[in-house]
Amino acid sequence: MHARAGARPAIVRLCVTAVAFFFAAAFPIPAAAAGEGRWLVTATVRSLGYRDLREPKTFTPSSGFVAEHGGWTRNWSERRAYASLAYRLVDTDSLVLAPGFHLGTAVGRFEAKNTGLGYDEAWETRPALLWGPSCDLRWRRGPGAGLFALLRYELFLAAAPEASEDVSSASGTATPPSARDAFFSWSSHEATAALGYDWGKVAFCAGVSVTAFRLDKRLTHHIDPAGATGNALAAILALNAQASRYAYEPASLFSPYLAMTFRPVSRLALEAALRPASQPDLALSLSLVF
Repeated sequence: MHARAGARPAIVRLCVTAVAFFFAAAFPIPAAAAGEGRWLVTATVRSLGYRDLREPKTFTPSSGFVAEHGGWTRNWSERRAYASLAYRLVDTDSLVLAPGFHLGTAVGRFEAKNTGLGYDEAWETRPALLWGPSCDLRWRRGPGAGLFALLRYELFLAAAPEASEDVSSASGTATPPSARDAFFSWSSHEATAALGYDWGKVAFCAGVSVTAFRLDKRLTHHIDPAGATGNALAAILALNAQASRYAYEPASLFSPYLAMTFRPVSRLALEAALRPASQPDLALSLSLVF
């Protein structure tokens, strides 16, 4: 199962790269038209999340000494703010190929609940450095008018320690937040294919997004073993000696994609993009061509 899951991002990257290289080779790079710019800078704010994450990887040093319980629900929410810089490597009347790079920050929140046990825990991360490459491939009937097709690939990478932790337990026996520390790292391979129509001032497109998201959590413990005996003592010593590791992934890779763009002037564009899901993914962007 891990091999199949690990192959998903590689397959997405391979498909997008192959298409991009094909079009780059098939269409020569023309000189930029007078007064037109090839650089595109974009500022984006985005809110997203995943409900009921799968847990394909679990390692807990204390598993041999304490009972494991099912019935967990795990959720992730994230806020991103980043700037992107792209260059129109190919820019013809019918085709645009623009590789780019984005840099910014992200804050995540991870929640795990077990209703049967009456147990809730949640972490919020410190602001993380968010970065990664991107590539847009757009076919169009003509510049700024008519039918168009969009293929986009983006990779987002981030990692950060916890900023805060909240724990609630009906039994009152939970490990206190002061006795453990969490570190989170996550990656998101996002490929989008969409068809749209451009009226000049306004453009709309709809399609599908494929997102291979993975969240890794590492827990280190420093629990005081005073007063513990038997399996409880063994579990505490095991947790203190070695970090627990977990990996989480969404149950589904696919989501619808909707976007609308408004251009008040020729070089400036405002865009809103929505991926409807159990926790909607909404992005607002401001772009400038120069």
